[in-house]
Amino acid sequence: MQKGKFRYSVKISSIIFILFFFLLPIPLFAYLDPGTGSMLFSIILGIVATSFFVLKSLIFKLVHLPALLTGKKLRVGNEYRIVFYSEGGAYWPVFEPALRELSKFEVPVLYLTSDEKDPAFAAEIKNISMQYTGKGMKAYFYLNRLKADIVVMTTPGLDVLQIKRSKGVRHYIHITHSAGGCSGYKTYGIDYYDTVLTGGDADIAMIREIESKRPIKKKNLEAVGCTYLDVTRNKLKSADFMVSKYFSNDRKTVLISPTWGSHGLLSVFGDKVFQLLIDNTDYNIIIRPHPQSFICEENLIQSLKENYSDSQRIYWDSNKSNINSLAQSDIMISDFSGIIFDYLFVFGKPVISHVSGYDKRSKDSMDLDDDPWNISVLKKIGTNIDENNIDFLPDILKENFNRSNDLSYIIDTLRNDMDKYPGESGRRCAEYIYNLYRSMM
Repeated sequence: MQKGKFRYSVKISSIIFILFFFLLPIPLFAYLDPGTGSMLFSIILGIVATSFFVLKSLIFKLVHLPALLTGKKLRVGNEYRIVFYSEGGAYWPVFEPALRELSKFEVPVLYLTSDEKDPAFAAEIKNISMQYTGKGMKAYFYLNRLKADIVVMTTPGLDVLQIKRSKGVRHYIHITHSAGGCSGYKTYGIDYYDTVLTGGDADIAMIREIESKRPIKKKNLEAVGCTYLDVTRNKLKSADFMVSKYFSNDRKTVLISPTWGSHGLLSVFGDKVFQLLIDNTDYNIIIRPHPQSFICEENLIQSLKENYSDSQRIYWDSNKSNINSLAQSDIMISDFSGIIFDYLFVFGKPVISHVSGYDKRSKDSMDLDDDPWNISVLKKIGTNIDENNIDFLPDILKENFNRSNDLSYIIDTLRNDMDKYPGESGRRCAEYIYNLYRSMM
């Protein structure tokens, strides 16, 4: 027994000695020229990065080993040659018009969603099958092994973020989901799609400029119009639509509807904007923050809600649909949020914006020579507020209230840029997808 302990002690001592020998800093009197040093650093960095991704891939496969062993995989039968994928129910208005029109071609289509409560499940569209993929890694596991002729998504970052190009998919199509364009996507947002269906000509010009500056292949680009705006238009036209009024008076109503983040209106001016409106005007105020603000800026939102709570003049709108707030307001105060263009193209109402905080870094627009389309337009359609004129906000509102008539001409000239075919987007989307499908047969 004592001999065993002695051997064990010797082994431990040997290990400690070896570790001490390798970890002990010993001065080396050698010259390493900068070029060689840089090369060695690059090699080491490459090895570390490769090891990280190999390890990540291994962990991913181990996590999903039970699914592989039991044969649990996405049931995409051979009859489903066209597949749509949605991250959640909020994007249903982007896909619905295209799916309804596509169903007329009698081609089986599979609609995948990561939202169990996606409105798609209640839609019952002929020739369209709906299926829940699960969320997060489970959904990515399915999508990365999908087999289809065509996959249609509105998710940026294909082959950059978690969703990779599946070897079993022949063609990926991206449908843009903002009337403000796709220049605000994170860098490489649409680089690895085969086709992009845009709202109009401005995004096509933007994508072509980016393609000219990156080592990527040219995509098929087609302007089809803005699908979700057509959904909003149809709601407004429907006989059963009524605006649910938030206020019992007839005063003018200001809608505050900014984006989220440190450069957004609420982060920069939030408290000041509210105080100026309350102290110097009698307007009703609807506050509709970006949904992400309730997650990433919880403390800011909570503080503002405590100081400016719901009252006869103030209403906080956190409803899923923005149509009530857009319909009953007379003017919008925002920054560079995409909702501005919903307001312009559908309702034709004036907008006051804060664009000086827009940051191109880490966005696709960083490779553009000039401002992206949405920022350049905001500088033309209404007053921009910043630290130099924010104190005059009440006067700026008065000046802009009656601009709707002037705006109509400007909006008509802008429509080709991002909302090219009002009322036709679903049909044009479907026709493009179907014609592509036929050409692949």
